[in-house]
Amino acid sequence: MASLEAGVRHLIFAFLLSICVAVPRGAPQPAGPRFDVVSIKPNNSPDPGGRNALEPGTYTGIGVTLPRIIALAYLPIPASRIDGGPSWLMTDRFDVRAKFEGNPSGEQLRLMMRAMLADRFKLRVHTEMRPTRVYALQVDRAGTRGPSLQPAEIDCANRPQSNQPNVPWCAFQYTDGLLRGRGVTLDQIAGELTAGRIVVNRTGLTGRYDVELRWTPDPGTATDADAPPGLVTALREQLGLRLQPDTAMLEHLVIDSAERPTPD
Repeated sequence: MASLEAGVRHLIFAFLLSICVAVPRGAPQPAGPRFDVVSIKPNNSPDPGGRNALEPGTYTGIGVTLPRIIALAYLPIPASRIDGGPSWLMTDRFDVRAKFEGNPSGEQLRLMMRAMLADRFKLRVHTEMRPTRVYALQVDRAGTRGPSLQPAEIDCANRPQSNQPNVPWCAFQYTDGLLRGRGVTLDQIAGELTAGRIVVNRTGLTGRYDVELRWTPDPGTATDADAPPGLVTALREQLGLRLQPDTAMLEHLVIDSAERPTPD
């Protein structure tokens, strides 16, 4: 009986060993989500393009450069923090159309785009922390706020119906030269400012605020004598804040390699 049990154990061990040998080491893992259909063509039109959108069932890029596609695929890293790559990166433009079925999540869509970039553009990237030129948003004079920056008492988890439909609570109304928000943080305000560099909040102000900032994006072209001032002056006069040149360690996406795709 003992010899029979030993023989059975030997057969079981041999069977398990055969299974381990049958599965090659380093076999491919199950693939992540991918687009069902992808079409990429070079765009040589003189039109500047500008479409770069994920919509129900499709991704469409018209006249887009590779960094614009990458920035959408690797949110929240912005295009300003994509480094490296071949010389054609900022000049070659493409028309890209990709389709998918179902209702994937935002993260699944980004994984689809990353798979498309790896397959068609042979994109290889890594992330690293690098010193980055920024503007630090600071209080202009300690202990004071501008007239257009006022504390807000609001619970964003149970936000009330705004009596100003164009100004949503806990969010922004943003147009070129106007930033208006209700119940927003200084981090959010800094993130909405476009000043040629990334703006980071260094005000030390906590809580939520009502804000209204009006400025002229290009003061040199203003013809109206009553036009708002430039951004720097508007921040100081209306919000009591200023922009200070600085550096910060921020995450960058570094392109190791990329190739022009084969048109189809």
